[in-house]
Amino acid sequence: MGILICGLNGTGKSTLGKDLAEKLGYRFIDNEDLFFPKENDEYEFANPRSKQEVITILENMISRDSRFVFAAVKGNYGDKFIYALESIILIEVPRQERHKRVRERSYRKFGDRMKEGGDLFDKENHRLSIVDGRSEAYVTRWLEGVRCPVIKIDGTLPVSQNVEYLVSVLKSE
Repeated sequence: MGILICGLNGTGKSTLGKDLAEKLGYRFIDNEDLFFPKENDEYEFANPRSKQEVITILENMISRDSRFVFAAVKGNYGDKFIYALESIILIEVPRQERHKRVRERSYRKFGDRMKEGGDLFDKENHRLSIVDGRSEAYVTRWLEGVRCPVIKIDGTLPVSQNVEYLVSVLKSE
């Protein structure tokens, strides 16, 4: 069965998801990789796929391999996806820390291209304003309608500590 790792941008979903998937022997799927095919070497967020395209790709992936860890802000990818879930992990990180992480990640990827006058200044500022505009309830409201166990973790703790904890909890379920 599948595991969804969700939380707002900057909580560490991909980092935790990769490590957890490896530890469990599951396939790791990153929502970002589904939405952004990375066909443009200049800007990896160019040419996003539609939500329906992503749902179709995801459904095909999980029909071939039901043991997966999927990292996404929330899991609104249709009933087939929801029914494939065994557990949901919600990563919580304070707002200020998340915003700092998201910006640092962008700067690591794009460097001076994000600064005023850079070719990605407007695009990244727009993307970051969307991320910043999401309320703390953006994910938790969605979780209220899900009938799957939700495990909350503190995303400020070391990833290895969270992975060890999650493996022990998931194996006991």
